[in-house]
Amino acid sequence: MEPTQTSAFSPGLADTPSTITKTVFGCVALLSSGAFGVYGPAEPFGTLSRLPLIMAWTWINLLGEVVANQRRAGSIIEDTINKPWRPLPSKRLTPDEARHLLLWILPSSYLAGVVLGGSDASVALMVFSYMYNDLGGANENWLLRNLLNACGLSSFSFGAAQVAWGPRSTLSKTVYAWIAILAAVISSTVQLQDLPDIEGDKARGRRTMPLIYGDTPVRWSVCIPALFWSFYCPFYWNLDLFGYLPSLLLGSIIAARTLIARYSEADAVTWKLWCAWMGILYLLPLLAHRRN
Repeated sequence: MEPTQTSAFSPGLADTPSTITKTVFGCVALLSSGAFGVYGPAEPFGTLSRLPLIMAWTWINLLGEVVANQRRAGSIIEDTINKPWRPLPSKRLTPDEARHLLLWILPSSYLAGVVLGGSDASVALMVFSYMYNDLGGANENWLLRNLLNACGLSSFSFGAAQVAWGPRSTLSKTVYAWIAILAAVISSTVQLQDLPDIEGDKARGRRTMPLIYGDTPVRWSVCIPALFWSFYCPFYWNLDLFGYLPSLLLGSIIAARTLIARYSEADAVTWKLWCAWMGILYLLPLLAHRRN
């Protein structure tokens, strides 16, 4: 493959917020292992040495997800309306070149998992990506779409945690419980991403929540769970008042913006705030670890 083909899709360049957000869980796991009941490298330099590995695992797996998500004909139609700067609608890459790129990325991501840890998560991501993109799971049913989003993001969390603690580590029940809670957070609020993309989703025939139920019900379906999880997640970690403030503050802003700022550009900003909010939730175990 030409270097320009890889860089056109590169999450490190084109999707930096996603790369950072998906790396946060592994970094938090590494730095707050006591809160999870799992212990990583004992030496400080042993801990620091795994941070680049977490980023590398996240990057290669995210690259595969990005290419798989954007290469299909329906995705190109949608992106021509919603995100025309992407490689395929902007004619910087052809669908066939994207397919060939995937032939290199998928085995590379699995081998990275075998060496660094997280191979099971890499395989899970491939399965969920295939269901989401190739089998139309993102198009036909809004609930399946939300669940697949939750499963995919949870797989990133599992993989990043396994890389953080090493390929021989055993994840504790606390890790599984926390990732399950985060999956519930995602599946109940991720429909927010569909609000700024209505025109593109309509053009490709997707049955997203806004297109089925209308604008107002979807906004309330984001607002109420966002406020609930903003309170429940710090409560789960038994944090003090300071630990509640970040998630409650940003969760309240998201809820207010979702209900008040009802136009596409504002929804796109609110979606970015949602990503930041998820990053704050990922940080809560670190606050619990420092408190103890």
